[in-house]
Amino acid sequence: MNPTVSKIIYVIELILAELIFLYPADKRKMFFLRLAGAIIVSTGACFIFPDTFYNNVLTQLVLFVSLFAVTVVCMWFCFSVSFYAVLTSCVAGYAVQHIAYHICSLLGNAGVMADFVYGPFDARNIREIVFFPFIYLVFLFTLGEFSKNNECFKKCDRRFNYISFAIVFICIGLTRFANFFGGAGTVAVSLYAITSCLMALIVQVILFRVVSLQNENETLSLLWKEERKQYEISKKTIDTINIKYHDLKRRLRDMNLPEDEVEAIKDAVRVYGSRIKTGNEALDVLLTENALYLSEEGITLSYTGNGGDLSFMSVADVYSLFGNAIDNAVEAVRKVSDREKWIIDIVEEHIGDMVSVNISNFFSGDISLSDGIPVTTKSEDEGFHGFGMKSMALIAEKYGGRIKATVEGDLFNLNIYLMRG
Repeated sequence: MNPTVSKIIYVIELILAELIFLYPADKRKMFFLRLAGAIIVSTGACFIFPDTFYNNVLTQLVLFVSLFAVTVVCMWFCFSVSFYAVLTSCVAGYAVQHIAYHICSLLGNAGVMADFVYGPFDARNIREIVFFPFIYLVFLFTLGEFSKNNECFKKCDRRFNYISFAIVFICIGLTRFANFFGGAGTVAVSLYAITSCLMALIVQVILFRVVSLQNENETLSLLWKEERKQYEISKKTIDTINIKYHDLKRRLRDMNLPEDEVEAIKDAVRVYGSRIKTGNEALDVLLTENALYLSEEGITLSYTGNGGDLSFMSVADVYSLFGNAIDNAVEAVRKVSDREKWIIDIVEEHIGDMVSVNISNFFSGDISLSDGIPVTTKSEDEGFHGFGMKSMALIAEKYGGRIKATVEGDLFNLNIYLMRG
């Protein structure tokens, strides 16, 4: 075995494993040039350590930890995410590399490619070159896809650091101890290392899900608080507008203006006095507020039903549920070229203990549904888009119901089902 060749192969394997989790992350400018530099620096670091480091368990530990640290810094140089997020992803990559290494070790114990030698590459090196790509592809399409879809590379939490140190200890420390006691390369050590790393990766995945749910809950809680504030502001604003409207009507009667001018002024301000009354205060405020500005755009908003049927819901939940639904509908109809289809219909009815709400609007383009929920195509940097639908789903579940969307041609229907407790 050529120690220098083994060190270089080890570093390249590490970088490729780390890219499984990091490649979807935001990249720094001149990424490929940076990546090339990272590979050169990482492989160049192999020559800093003399080959004699392979002869001692403690110096091996220093060697592998140091080379891993170099790859972490190099990945941070390539990707525009926090250092601790890079560290967490690199540690996951290290675990994958360690698993692949010990799978190849098991294949060696089984006699696979035992006699293959080519130039500076011994049988172990060749097994790694042949089998690592297949093992990495399995992780790429499983954990790599999970990391991409959940943007794990953006999440930081101190608990990830604890898990990271545990995985590094498993990958490097325990294997070195096995070498010290003469157990290196045995089937038992390889199986133990593979199992330990897989368990560590599973714990990391579970922790990512926990952190993601915590972040979502915090975001939804923030949105609900903001919506409650918005409701209070809207209620005061509408009350003020109505007072000013009625005061203006009285003043017009006292002014000596021609009748036609008086009527023209009344027509211009009439919309501000048309407060919608459904029987539910929160719904009244929301519909009146939207009617004030939607009428200026030419969007028709209609409501059929008895808002009193929603009396079992809190004011904040009514405002948030219908507010998010109307916002989504308005966003959709604005994109419709035929202005005659700028219509949003809300129909509420109750049967026994169930209250159903249908919110329909026209749309243009395509809408993808997953389990009856629209799949957002907007990027995260456009704000809280996507959380509105999650907020509605959670509110419906809170009242023993659910939401379900359907598409009929160019008509979108959002059905909300609620149970009166």
